[in-house]
Amino acid sequence: MSLELNKRCKVIDSYNFIPIPLSAFPKTFGLTELKKGYFPFLFNTKDRETYCGPWPSASFYNPDQMTTEGRKKFLEWYNGQTVKVFHMQEEMTTYCRSDVDLLRQGCIQFRKLFIEETAVDPFKECLTIASTCMRVFRRNFLKEGTIAIVPHQGYNPRYKQSVKALKWLRWIEQEEGIVIQHARQGGEKQIDHYRVDGFHGNHVYEFYGCIWHGCPTCRPNREACVPGSDVTMEETYHNTMFRADYLRQRGFNLHEIWECEYETQLKSNPKMKTFVDAIEIREPLQPRNAFFGGRTNAIKLHHVIRTGEKIRYIDVCSLYPWVCKYGEFPVGHPTIITENFGNLFDYNGLIQCRVLPPRGLYHPVLPQRINDKLLFPLCAACAAEENQATCRHSDAERALDGTWVSLELHKALEKGYTLMKIHEVWHFEETTQYDPSTKEGGLFADYINTFLKLKQEADGWPSHCKTEQEKLRYLEEYAEKEGIQLDQHAIDKNDGKRALAKLMLNSFWGKFGQRSKLPQTTFANNLSSYMELLLDQTKTVKNIRFVSDDVAQLQWEYDDEYISVGSNTNVFIAAYTTAQARLKLYSYLEQLDRRVLYFDTDSIIYVSTPDAWDPPIGSFLGDMTDELRKPYGEGSYITEFVSGGPKNYAYKVYSQDRQSSATVCKVRGITLNFSSEKQ
Repeated sequence: MSLELNKRCKVIDSYNFIPIPLSAFPKTFGLTELKKGYFPFLFNTKDRETYCGPWPSASFYNPDQMTTEGRKKFLEWYNGQTVKVFHMQEEMTTYCRSDVDLLRQGCIQFRKLFIEETAVDPFKECLTIASTCMRVFRRNFLKEGTIAIVPHQGYNPRYKQSVKALKWLRWIEQEEGIVIQHARQGGEKQIDHYRVDGFHGNHVYEFYGCIWHGCPTCRPNREACVPGSDVTMEETYHNTMFRADYLRQRGFNLHEIWECEYETQLKSNPKMKTFVDAIEIREPLQPRNAFFGGRTNAIKLHHVIRTGEKIRYIDVCSLYPWVCKYGEFPVGHPTIITENFGNLFDYNGLIQCRVLPPRGLYHPVLPQRINDKLLFPLCAACAAEENQATCRHSDAERALDGTWVSLELHKALEKGYTLMKIHEVWHFEETTQYDPSTKEGGLFADYINTFLKLKQEADGWPSHCKTEQEKLRYLEEYAEKEGIQLDQHAIDKNDGKRALAKLMLNSFWGKFGQRSKLPQTTFANNLSSYMELLLDQTKTVKNIRFVSDDVAQLQWEYDDEYISVGSNTNVFIAAYTTAQARLKLYSYLEQLDRRVLYFDTDSIIYVSTPDAWDPPIGSFLGDMTDELRKPYGEGSYITEFVSGGPKNYAYKVYSQDRQSSATVCKVRGITLNFSSEKQ
């Protein structure tokens, strides 16, 4: 994403900031191209570098790979060129200069608009539009003490070591036929001011995690610090040995094992490995397990309208900006509860638990990842087995184990889910939510309002606002609904400002859910830097590629223990955002029930009948909008719908304005152009 040369020149990708095709720059930023038209890239071969002659055939422009509308515009342009002489060198030079100049002007205009509106220089300070949005929020809107910086390893970073320790103790129990007291069996034994991993009679069992106790074998850099502290490996090793000597002096038989020794034993002892692998120890709550995406599904694969029916296609207006403004979000760090649980409805946060879904609920509530897919099952066993027949499983087999945001779990219980057992709760004592009546509260309301105001003003006056009275009524209505007072004198159609505002609204929240463990790439041009990276104990090299005789490309990741805390991320907020987006969609699904044909994150295709409820249509943040109205006119509706599954559907739409029908096809992974539409 970024390449720095001698710390004086930085190369970045403009598409990471302005994700639109270059052809859209003139309209978006109000620019004029030096050269309008198209270039026959298939004609550009070595033997034609100096070509000068009749205009190349239209096929050299590959028009069948253009959209139907784009192909039509191309042919109109092409028909006006055929009488001209084509000079390859002139055309190439002119088009290259035109495209580069267009990109230059667009980036300058984008940067100018951005600095004017946010006081942030995107190209200088950031690498992507998402990181730019976060920079704008932190600089202009973030309130002190509201958003926690969540440790990558969680609030119990030694958990992985403790699981291995428990499994080792279980193996000792198995081999020696004894019962050892430990953290999950009677609690850790305290001897004077020390707690020990395991205790039986006069025997003490200690499992030393190499990174936490400074193993001299696998941590040879004795001056390196233990993750999260300023204590060196040598110092923590000395403390560990002092503790061991103290326990021996107290008369206990001390049984010790280092983590690396334990791993070696597993490799050399198949019986031990088989036993250890079969042990199931419940993991503590991992907040990222509560972070799910939007729900998408095809409920009915084919439907042709019958008498009195119309198929509607509706969409939530700016779903995620609506959640960011009106949603409830946690403040600060959670209180971790692992025992003596209270009423589930008293908790607001993340809850790890087991629930039993009801049978026959048409639209399930709770998401779960099964076989690397996001599902909404009523039976865990059926989902894992991909069973298409009637469920015959017991309640124990049907139950779901997982971690969910409390808001979503509360809704599930309302819909008939049964809480079987709570394992762990991360409860937030304080949450905040925007109050429309007082116009206060909420983590992101000010941010959303700022760019929503900019977007609305850049949209210009709505088509129905012809008179001064109509304009004033529009301003009053918007202020009443959104709590935003638009500036009458600033309302003027401006595609550049609108594009900027839309990017800021839609590209903001996702940064909170970014993973901390991301792959890195380093180019080594000497043996010293190459070996330094290979031997670095804080990193794992995943791949090496020699790009030349003198340069090696190394792809690597930080080990979990050494990943720094992400100051721009907060998985709690990300989980709350997507959970409330799913609940917003669900509020319509549960009312439309079996009339739903298809839904995708923020949109629903359903069957409308004269005697049944229809979601109200509006134009404000969070309102349902009619997806067919803009392209096909008022009163348009779908007559036939067919789907092959999520992200794969087509429909016939009837336009009352045109008194004609059109066909629309959407397939994920396939770009629809003139050629594919014909097929």
